[in-house]
Order: sequence, then C-alpha cells, then structure tokens
Amino acid sequence: MGNLWIGPPGAMTEIDQAAKSFDRSADLGVTEFKSLGGRVTVTRYPNPVRRMKLSWDLLAPAHARVLDRLARRVDGPGPLYVVDPAAGNVLGATQAGGLGVAGSTTVTGLAQWFRTSATGTLAESTAQPGAFVFTAADATSVVAWRCAGTTGNFPVAPGLQVSFRVPAAFAALATVSAGFDFKKADGSYLSSVTAAGPLVGATVPAGAAYLTPVARPGAAGGPYSLAGACLAYGAVAEAGVPGDGLPPMSVTGYSDSPGRPLPYRSISVDLVEVSGAAG
Repeated sequence: MGNLWIGPPGAMTEIDQAAKSFDRSADLGVTEFKSLGGRVTVTRYPNPVRRMKLSWDLLAPAHARVLDRLARRVDGPGPLYVVDPAAGNVLGATQAGGLGVAGSTTVTGLAQWFRTSATGTLAESTAQPGAFVFTAADATSVVAWRCAGTTGNFPVAPGLQVSFRVPAAFAALATVSAGFDFKKADGSYLSSVTAAGPLVGATVPAGAAYLTPVARPGAAGGPYSLAGACLAYGAVAEAGVPGDGLPPMSVTGYSDSPGRPLPYRSISVDLVEVSGAAG
C-alpha cells in the first residue's frame, strides 16, 4: 500500500505521514420512510457520492502548507484528486466489472473504453446486455480505459508508482500485452510503457499529468469480456479487486491549528466528490 497523494493532475503532492483519522465512507443518499402501518419505504440516489475526512497531528510544515493552499484554492478552483492508499483499484466500479448501463454510449456505458488503434471493435455483449466486450481484428488492435471523471484520462503526478492488470479474458492469452500512455497537462501524448503479459508497472515520468491504461490481445480474436481489469496507484494491481473510482473532489471543510512543538500543525480536511471541473 502506498501513501496518499492529493492535488490537481500533474501537481499532486505525496503525503507520506499517515493520517490520524481517515474516513472514506460513500454517501449512499438513502432516505427511509416508515408508514403508520409499520412498513418501510427506501429511496436513494442512483449513484453514491464519495466523501473523505482526513486529519493529521503534528504534520510537517511543507505538507501543511500544501493542504492549506488546496483548501483555500490559492492555485485555482480545482478540482482535486485524492489517490487513496486504501483503494486497490481506481477504475470505476462498473468499469472494473466490464459493466455499464445497457444501451448507453456515455461514460456510464460503452464510452468507459475506447480504441487507440485503427482496428478492433468495442460493443455491448449480445448475450448479456449491460456487459461490454472487445474484439481484436488483428495483432495491432488495442483497447484503452477512460476515467469517468471530468478529464477522460486518469490523473497522475511524476514519481507516482502505477500498475495495470488486463481483464481476465485477456490475461489468458499468450500474446497479450499491457501498457500505459502518459500524457501532458494539455492531454497531448508524452510517452508510453509496454510489457508483455497481463501486468505492467511503471513510475510516472516527469512532465506527465495523466495516463491511459491500454491492453493489446496480440492476435485476432474475441469477443473478450472487459471484466476484471485493475488499475492500482502505489501498489501492484491484482485480479478480482472491485473498482473504487477516482472522482474529482472539492474541499468542503478545513481546520488548521498550531501543533506542539511548532512549526508542526494539526490539519483536518473534508472532501466530497463533485461533477464540475471548477470543483
């Protein structure tokens, strides 16, 4: 398990001091109504919202200043991203399972993936509506994963350790390879890393603000299920890990008090998942 990283894409800061308190519970949006007859009706939001509460005692001044700037939006409105050391898979929950809304071509469905090659086909499974598959036309066919947040690419920062494991149906192929395309802050291409087999690991290079994980079956075939992929930050990607997602977040609460001894400080930060780029 790695450390917590927090900040905007390309400029996330690693906080290597463990938080005294770390609550990552999702807000399920559940409302319960009990009738006079004793029956209970439950309503809920269609998508749970991630919330985080973090606090540190005697945090080093350099890290305290980073959190202070982020909370007060000194460097811009956001959004922020939090690389959660407790998350084993930053792909979206449905994305990791190769699932989505049946018939949807947005990031709730088919658009969770895209081709980076001229060949290959992404489609909804005819046998299982809401499940998605990739068919390789030849050895050059490549499929990529799209972040469901506001960026399209997965936010990173130079020096961050990343790892990607291809879906289970791909991992069974002797010809499969996995890789990363690293991109600059403007989304333009920077560099790539590729490894033969179902697993690739890398250190995010200087100048990178985003990455795109990719998989190449290596030969014509399919359709291959997209279930079982894993993208891990600060750890080795493992098979069968549920997706936690990597949503854009905004600071909604903040406290900063002098520590004893100075110049250490006691810091707490509350964050909530947001949908707008302004955070």
